[in-house]
Amino acid sequence: MAYELNGIEYPSVTTITGILDKPALLGWAAKCAVEHIIENMHIILNVAEVHRANEVLEAARKAYVVKRNEAASHGTKTHSAIEASIQGLDPSRFLDTPESQAGFEAFKSWESKNHIKWLESEVPVFCTSVGYAGRFDVIALVNGHRYLIDFKTSSGIWPEFYWQVCAYRQAYNEMYPIKPVDNLAILHLDKETGTPTFKPVEKDIDRMTVLFNSLVSVYYLLADRRLKNNPFALAVKNTEIPF
Repeated sequence: MAYELNGIEYPSVTTITGILDKPALLGWAAKCAVEHIIENMHIILNVAEVHRANEVLEAARKAYVVKRNEAASHGTKTHSAIEASIQGLDPSRFLDTPESQAGFEAFKSWESKNHIKWLESEVPVFCTSVGYAGRFDVIALVNGHRYLIDFKTSSGIWPEFYWQVCAYRQAYNEMYPIKPVDNLAILHLDKETGTPTFKPVEKDIDRMTVLFNSLVSVYYLLADRRLKNNPFALAVKNTEIPF
């Protein structure tokens, strides 16, 4: 995904972190395949259903894609419901699955147990000095402290989530130097249990920011990026190293 500013396209924060290998996903994909086979074992063991057995095995190869897309859909619905709630609108039209409902209930549970004042939501940011862009969820006062917060509905809290909020902070502070944000947090909303986990990012912010910036350089150097008028991509194509 790319964001455009003044006629220049920049890669998103999640696109940058997406270039990393994620070994845990290999095990998860295998687990999805095995679960699909177990659920349909009666077909595989039926000698009269040999053609359907082949269909089951073929579907098992793609089971992780189905699961991934379902999880993404539930997460999008939860985020949309939260945004509606923050804006004072009715969120119910987004809550048409048990998973999206559980994620939203986790959010409301956390909100009800803290003193929250929403300041900005769905905030687009551009870091033109490093060459990326993105959109984070909110800036809010949480019990009197101003935080940049990103909501996550994944099955866990992964290391790249911390790098992402550090990247958003860097971009936001570059755009708005007179009102910089210092405090960062991830609000994890469990779609299975409805449990919220608020995780402030308090250590190694500078190191994780440098790490993310290094990933941006790797992103541009890995391949010729088709980003309109992007000076970093153009420099690499011309065998210049802009970093």
